[in-house]
Amino acid sequence: MPEIIESVSLTPVPSSYQKELGKNAYADNRGTQWFEWVVRARSSSGAEGITIANRMMRQTSVEKTLEFLEGALVGREVESLLQTSNGVVTGAGPGMDRWYRHNGWLSILSFDLLGKTRGVSAIDLLGGKVRDAVPAYDTTLYFQDFLNPVKGAQQVGDEAGKAVEDGWRAVKIKTGRGGRWMMPEAGMRRDIDVVLSVRGAVGPDVKIYVDANFGYDNHLDLLDQFIKEVTPADIFWFEEMITQNLDGYKAMREMLAKHGSKALLTCGEVDRTPISEIFQDLIDDELIDGYQPDIVSHGYLGWMDIERELKDTNVRTIPHNFGNGSFGSYASICFGAASETYVSLEDERIIPHYLTDLPAFSDGAYSLPTGAGLGVDIDEAGFAPHTKHENKLEVTK
Repeated sequence: MPEIIESVSLTPVPSSYQKELGKNAYADNRGTQWFEWVVRARSSSGAEGITIANRMMRQTSVEKTLEFLEGALVGREVESLLQTSNGVVTGAGPGMDRWYRHNGWLSILSFDLLGKTRGVSAIDLLGGKVRDAVPAYDTTLYFQDFLNPVKGAQQVGDEAGKAVEDGWRAVKIKTGRGGRWMMPEAGMRRDIDVVLSVRGAVGPDVKIYVDANFGYDNHLDLLDQFIKEVTPADIFWFEEMITQNLDGYKAMREMLAKHGSKALLTCGEVDRTPISEIFQDLIDDELIDGYQPDIVSHGYLGWMDIERELKDTNVRTIPHNFGNGSFGSYASICFGAASETYVSLEDERIIPHYLTDLPAFSDGAYSLPTGAGLGVDIDEAGFAPHTKHENKLEVTK
């Protein structure tokens, strides 16, 4: 008897950071919480697939999202969600492409549910593991200096040092203070102080990633000075220092060469229809080294397409994950385990609450999940307080 999806639900669950996150180059304080719009789809055998619908809920209502989930999932056979060959997913199931096309997060639920009903890992459905652990980085070093003006740049350094004590071997620093929150040159100077403070705090062996969220737009002269002064700190990548354009990225390539930096240039988290024209141009002209559309928004099928398009390039896979909360870490670990070019998991370090435990974390990397699907389930005790706001649809008997 075929497995049928008998119910779906949509529930808002607040996810908490381990500290308050400050500003970045364009947005005010990130605060202490985000919501995860948790989607659960249960099949006739009791297997359950999980994802989050954050992207859709930024654009529409609970009512519209439930209508979408009902059309996409309720009453559908689990085996029809995805096409497979020799145990590996090759594409969308019959009639499913229209549901995944702009909502890739739904494809992650399909991998999870299909894996659980077959008793296999989503990693195997993605093609099988290529590594035994997935490296991760702490992405919570926002403009923490604004939250503690007495310490200033040292506040960011102190938090980075604490991350290393907690086992992290890579951290990402938000820069671009001169884009909005400070005068341009003063912001550049503070950015330099922060980077050097972090390097001093974490020692020489921890990787440092720098992300400006376009905060150096229209200030290539200041960006040149910034790169010059932080190059001795051995930056692993520079992310979104300016808005994507060919001339600007050519100029950055020249800056790196001039100052002797070996850092990668990365961007793409804002690419909503990957790979769009400007990013394809940057790839073709070898102006970027890492590409970063969101792992949950574009989903596994979307990222499989992206990697096929990147196959004959030297561009590496660095999926954006900020804002995906607890669920995003599980999704990224499985994808990273099966991706040849994956660099690192962007980890918000959300306080565990409604999902079963993440795989073990040691020396800056997560071990691989051992269970079927994503290797994660709902922790019903942790989820229980949120059922008051659960919205559920079931097959009509």
